[in-house]
Amino acid sequence: MRSPSRSHSRSRPGVVRTIIRRFHIENMGQTSAALAFTTLLALVPLVTLVAAVAHSVPFFDIPIRRLDAVLVQTLLPTGAGGTIAGYVGLFAQQARKLTVPGIAMLGVTAFLLMHTIERTFNHLWHVQPRPLLARLKLYAFVMAVWPFMLGAIAALISYAVTISLGFVEEATWVRRFLLKSASMALLGLFFGFLYYAVPNVRVSRTAAAVGGAFASLAFVAMQKGFELYLGSFGTLKSVYGAFAAVPIFLIWLHLSWAVVLVGGLIAATAFRPARR
Repeated sequence: MRSPSRSHSRSRPGVVRTIIRRFHIENMGQTSAALAFTTLLALVPLVTLVAAVAHSVPFFDIPIRRLDAVLVQTLLPTGAGGTIAGYVGLFAQQARKLTVPGIAMLGVTAFLLMHTIERTFNHLWHVQPRPLLARLKLYAFVMAVWPFMLGAIAALISYAVTISLGFVEEATWVRRFLLKSASMALLGLFFGFLYYAVPNVRVSRTAAAVGGAFASLAFVAMQKGFELYLGSFGTLKSVYGAFAAVPIFLIWLHLSWAVVLVGGLIAATAFRPARR
């Protein structure tokens, strides 16, 4: 069992300056754009692989459905999230009809996405990549095990909140607030796990938790800002009409990866980890 490394936090002004400088000098904006394009290509293969495993294992459908609901609410822009999720689900259903070579290509595409993410995270921490076998084990865990663990946690949190609210007369906004808080906590756990497990370096739990908390809060703020922009201006909808979900999703992916990278920079910069 690995233990977190010894680390110490730096002064806040120094951390902020370092993060801004690294984001600019290391072209994190271009990196987030590249990750957005790679994610767009690999999203359907990933969803297909996770869904295939879920359907093949008894009782896993419920956690995955709950996780899907949480991710649509927190990871996708308000207003277009349902449309985007519907398209992805439709494409994933079509992908299940592929032959063995087609399925193999889906696996390769998902592998390339995981490889790109790991390489980017290793760059944030300035470390070398893992050996190939260790990488394959990590990718398999992230794609085949972690979604079900998150789904189970999401289902338990939702059940616990719903049951606890039943004991008192609560306002509707209280229920929404608690469920939203639970979704944010789950999202923070998801990002914290990525910051902790993906880089080939001993990242302390504190550093991963701080980065995950920032990414979760930033996602919520970005979601609200995106909602206000689409509601106030609606330029994309007026230009693209029914196809507006495509550029909206691309812009959202770009901004999302920028948030993830900043969270990683916070975890990597505010704490000094020791190499594995």
